[in-house]
Amino acid sequence: MKFLKQSALFLILSLVFASAALAQDRSEACPASDLPQKVMYITFDDGPKDDTPELLALLEELDVPATFFLVGARVRAFPDHARMIVEAGYPIGYHSMAHSYSYLKEDVRNISADLERFTGLMREVVGEAFETDLFRFPGGSTSYSSYARRYVVEQGYAWFDWNGMTGDTLPNMNAEKIGQYALKTSGSQDVIILLAHEGKRKTRDALVGIVEHYRALGYEFRTLSTDPQERLILERCPANMRLPALDALPE
Repeated sequence: MKFLKQSALFLILSLVFASAALAQDRSEACPASDLPQKVMYITFDDGPKDDTPELLALLEELDVPATFFLVGARVRAFPDHARMIVEAGYPIGYHSMAHSYSYLKEDVRNISADLERFTGLMREVVGEAFETDLFRFPGGSTSYSSYARRYVVEQGYAWFDWNGMTGDTLPNMNAEKIGQYALKTSGSQDVIILLAHEGKRKTRDALVGIVEHYRALGYEFRTLSTDPQERLILERCPANMRLPALDALPE
C-alpha cells in the first residue's frame, strides 16, 4: 500500500512539473506583455478562384497578410493561383476537396481520406514540401459531431471557425453592406478571426475600408498558426477553435 501511495504521488508530481515546464516554455516564447493586444486574422475560404491574383495584389497594397483555406477542386482548376498564394508566403489550410458537408459528416474516416487527398494534391501542385496543420470545416464546426471535431485535433490539425464575418455570401450584399456587416459582427473584440470568401470583387472592395477601420483602432494583422506565440494570442479569441496540445506537435 505504501508503495502504491508513493507511486501515485510520484505520478502527480511528474504531471505538475511537466505542466509547469510547458507553461514556462510558452511564456518564454514571448512574454504576454510583448504580444499585441488587438489582433485581426483575415481568412479567405473556397479558393483559389479566377481572381486570386487581384486579391493577392490588394493584400500587398494594403500591407496585410491573410490565411487561405483552400478547396481541392478549386486547386485543380487554378493550380497556378494556388502556387501564387504559396509564393506570396501566406499560410494555406484545408477546407476539403469538394466542400461536401454530407460526405465529411458521414464518417470520420472520410475526413482522413479527404485530408490525404488534399495534401497529395497540394504537394503535386505546389511542391513535395507542402505541409499544413490548419483546418476549417466546410460550413463551420458546429454542425459536425464532437467526435469529428476531436478526431481532427487528434490527427494533429488545428481547426478554426470565426468570430467576425463579411457576410459576402448573403444575398443582396454590396461592398458597403459587406463592410458594415464585418464591423457589426467583429465589433471591438480584442482578437478577431474574420471570415471572407475568394472570388468576389465586392469583398475586395470592402476589404479596403475594413482594414483602414481596424488599423486606425490599433489592430495588428496576422496569420493563423499553431506556434506557441500565436497560441497566447488565440487564447483570447472567442471564436470556436481547437488546437492540438503543444506536446503533441512534432519537433
